[in-house]
Amino acid sequence: MRSSLLSSRAIFQPSFLCSRRHFTSTTNLSRVYQEGDIVLLRAKRDRSHDGILVKLRTSKEFVTHFGKVSHAEIIGKSTRQVIRTSKGHDYRIHEPTLAEYVRLSPRLVTPVYPNDANIIVSLLDIHVDAPTPGVWDNQPPLEILEAGTGHGALTLHLSRAIHAANPPRPVPPQTTSPRSSETTQTEPDEDPVYQGETISDLYQANLETWKSQRRAILHTVDASSKYSKHAQRVVQFYRRGMYAGNVDFHVGDVSAWISSQFSSRNTTHPFLNHVILDMPNANLHVANVAKALKVDGLLAVFNPSITQIAEIVELVREERLPFVLDQVVELGSEGVRRWDVRSVVPRGGEVEEALEEGQASVSNIENAKSAEEGQAARDQELAEESVKRDEERTFMVCRPKVGERVVGGGFLGLWRRMEPPEGYEG
Repeated sequence: MRSSLLSSRAIFQPSFLCSRRHFTSTTNLSRVYQEGDIVLLRAKRDRSHDGILVKLRTSKEFVTHFGKVSHAEIIGKSTRQVIRTSKGHDYRIHEPTLAEYVRLSPRLVTPVYPNDANIIVSLLDIHVDAPTPGVWDNQPPLEILEAGTGHGALTLHLSRAIHAANPPRPVPPQTTSPRSSETTQTEPDEDPVYQGETISDLYQANLETWKSQRRAILHTVDASSKYSKHAQRVVQFYRRGMYAGNVDFHVGDVSAWISSQFSSRNTTHPFLNHVILDMPNANLHVANVAKALKVDGLLAVFNPSITQIAEIVELVREERLPFVLDQVVELGSEGVRRWDVRSVVPRGGEVEEALEEGQASVSNIENAKSAEEGQAARDQELAEESVKRDEERTFMVCRPKVGERVVGGGFLGLWRRMEPPEGYEG
């Protein structure tokens, strides 16, 4: 008993964490499924079938109109093996991909779908390397803030992108079940004690030590505790929490969270490398985000409407925030399309559309130039009158860069932090 406890304790030590790297995506393809795993069951003869996610519990059954199967029949099998229902229908067992898991997992809110999440992560241009003891010890970790956790879909994609930067997470304590040779998590009432400390206590202590050694951290904040708890479960259940250790979940207002971080860190220096705002009132937090974002860091705002992106363009200009607009893209099932979103001062001779109550919008100048001569003259007349009323007034340009109209999943604006705060050297 003593030797096994010493062995368990040694596994939890930080020196062990950096000694080897587990290639989980490879081993998952050959391992057998255990209780608590999530598998994707897909009808063998129907390739169009999306499949059904099932969390394996020994006492549960998988039930469809094609019959039922006990989870116990799935436990112990591996990927691509076939099970047969009580009515003679075959289902093949799959390890769900991240895209399948996000699409098929139960939801409380609409997730950021895999295609959009992949593009967002790609545009952030994240680069991390495997941890090397002593090399980066004096450098701060890469820190990313996601405001608007929601379903946890984008959270998972971001966590996967930074995963390689962190050492392997401590393995939860295991014990051998008397009914099986397979290992299961130790129950609290069976938790062994070594020198006054339980195995669970040792695990928690070493988990905190591991967290302090992370080289990449994703902070995700949501105003709803209900959504945050749900997202935490979504992240934790995917491949037995493979990416969960990279993420710190928070509940509350994102601006308040930033202020609390400055206070707890006892600094006014920026600490975030990137920020993603996936929330309806993102414009209310941009100024506070600017204080925490490092130079050349990206602020990504994901909204369903182009007008919400335009509001932030105006906000940055009016309040002289230290951001430069990198690009605006429309996300959707048909790909990515860049948009031109900017403030302009109309000049005489330009073709502009002046709308009611002086609100103007430049939309598709190329089409306006090819319009009938009478309408073009009227457009120019209205624009010139608008300029005469207020030569300094600006108007928003919101138009596609090229191509036809696409029905997309939303609009993503990317701003880059230009200069450090006054007095900051670093």
